[in-house]
Amino acid sequence: MKQEVEDLREALASANQRLAAQDARLRELELVLSGLQAIRVDDEPAAAWDRTFDLLRSALDFRTAIVLEPKGEDFTCLVSTDAALIGRRWARGPLFDHAAAGRGAVVPDLSRLPEWGGGDHQIGAVGAILAPVAALGGRGLLILCGGAHGAYAASDLALVVRLGLVVSQTLAAGRQRQLAEAIERSELKREAAVRANEAKSQFFANMSHELRTPMNGVVTVADLLGRTHLDPRQREMVDLIRSSGRMLEGLLNDVLDFAKVESGGLRLEARPFDLMGDLRSVIDLFETRADEKGLRLQVCDTRPAAQWYEGDSLRIRQVVNNLLSNALKFTQEGGVFLTIGAEPDEAGAWRVTITVSDTGIGFAPEVSDRLFERFEQADNSITRKFGGTGLGLAISRRLARLMGGDVIGRPRMGGGAEFEFTFLVPQAAPAASGEAGALEQAGASGALSVLVAEDNPNNQRIVGMILEMTGAAVRFAENGQEACEALLAQDFDAVLMDLQMPVMDGLTAIRTIRARERVQGLARTPIIAVSANAMTHHVEEALKAGADAHVSKPIDPGALLTQLMTLCGDEEPAAQQALGL
Repeated sequence: MKQEVEDLREALASANQRLAAQDARLRELELVLSGLQAIRVDDEPAAAWDRTFDLLRSALDFRTAIVLEPKGEDFTCLVSTDAALIGRRWARGPLFDHAAAGRGAVVPDLSRLPEWGGGDHQIGAVGAILAPVAALGGRGLLILCGGAHGAYAASDLALVVRLGLVVSQTLAAGRQRQLAEAIERSELKREAAVRANEAKSQFFANMSHELRTPMNGVVTVADLLGRTHLDPRQREMVDLIRSSGRMLEGLLNDVLDFAKVESGGLRLEARPFDLMGDLRSVIDLFETRADEKGLRLQVCDTRPAAQWYEGDSLRIRQVVNNLLSNALKFTQEGGVFLTIGAEPDEAGAWRVTITVSDTGIGFAPEVSDRLFERFEQADNSITRKFGGTGLGLAISRRLARLMGGDVIGRPRMGGGAEFEFTFLVPQAAPAASGEAGALEQAGASGALSVLVAEDNPNNQRIVGMILEMTGAAVRFAENGQEACEALLAQDFDAVLMDLQMPVMDGLTAIRTIRARERVQGLARTPIIAVSANAMTHHVEEALKAGADAHVSKPIDPGALLTQLMTLCGDEEPAAQQALGL
């Protein structure tokens, strides 16, 4: 009887010990789960996995831990305590699919399972426990590999499944964090690109203004000088100064145009024009340059008649100017040939083809497409020998494509190069000449009172010289505030307003003037924005602020007086259209 009691006491003590051990293990496992759940979303992925495996090791003994994700017909190691296993593949099988489906499994001896594979994929594990996890590619596995047969019991399965769920949360948190970081990086890059684009636009605007201001003195004064009494030789020299200044303005426009084309901000104008009449100034300039080099420039117009078209003649001249400039630049002997042709298009428009060929150095056929890339020429040595921005052909092709055509280049048989410029334009009725009429009207219109808001002394003198042709009474203001004060003290027939001035800029001044007119019920004073801020959005801003017209610097005297007479005269809209406004 005593023996039986002792046996019972020993059994009870043993049971209590096992119970205490189980309680301790449960508390330990709860701590592990709490630790796993405490892994922060903002932990780095590598640090989060190291922490996860350390916590798992404090609860369960294992030799290796791996996480598999499905990839096609296999499983791939996503992360592991053994770095050599990361990226390795294992064949799928019933065991893996069963465990990944959410049930989990305890395996006494992995080495006997054909699903595990063999060879290089063998990891030397014996007992293992498998738990499902939500991996990147779908249902994956967390596998804890022990070093002994029967390392894990079936009673551990529920715990490991719970651990697998926590690991899934860790994976999900990591993915969310990576996605958030990717979105943040993308947003930062977008914001940086926007800031860079704004800075570039501001740079181009400032560059345009600073360069156009001194050019105004060269080009406009040459234009005014050309209207005085000169002998033929003097007039020829003045015309060359004026044309060269306009070409310099064209180089500036190349840089600005390229920026506008790249940003999608370039817009084409549509007005009637005489193609040969508009190209004559470009041809005359390059004929002079050809004579200086001992070359000939031959022009052939094969069109059925001297047709007028409706389109952007300025951009057409710009492309032809670029092509002729390149042809003369790369030709040392022989000549340059310009041919113009036109054919009716199916839609009723005309497809005009302008071909510029030369007997110059030419280029290899394989570089023909590269020539139209920005800052590119056929050979790097050409950049040093011949110079140039490397933008002319790139801009020309983009402009041609905006006009429904293209610019293509090809080597010319026998040496040299040939560039073909095509564009689509509808035919238009001839337009009356506006400049001469404007100048004549300006001289006979009587004295106008004109307020000129301009801070640059040279520009004040230039505008004054232009207005002298009309006999106008001119008053100058140094900034927008002075202009507003002058209008309070005196009525003017018109205001010429620079946009970029100190104290008060021109846009603010225009808005102030228009607001005062509305409040006091005053008649609208014509305002012409005369500015070196000549990009498309600058013109739009001026008109939106309340300007009636915009004339860019360098000032074309005829264009300025045309606008002035139109706004101050009694002309009907039809007459304004005839002037090309």
